[in-house]
Amino acid sequence: MTVIISSVFAFAFIICLLFTIGDVATVTASPTGFPIIEVYYEATKSMAGTNTMCSMLLIVLIVQCFSSFASVSRLIWAFARDKGLPYSNVFSYVSTVPELR
Repeated sequence: MTVIISSVFAFAFIICLLFTIGDVATVTASPTGFPIIEVYYEATKSMAGTNTMCSMLLIVLIVQCFSSFASVSRLIWAFARDKGLPYSNVFSYVSTVPELR
């Protein structure tokens, strides 16, 4: 369900981006090195608006990193548990913590 919802929102984002991209030569020759910043600036004509939109994008990317780290750590543990990785005994080890009451 998450993939479907993310795909719909990503498609909507791309459509909005394509309608506001403006001059492609200006965007690709952006002095910042990040064309998305130039697209946001051309769309808003405001440095504050550009910074706000870039901040929102940055927050989404940071939150996504936590999800990726959680997913990858689970995959590594599962592969190690099934002896599919070098040093599997190190990666598949789960420490026992006494139950707190």
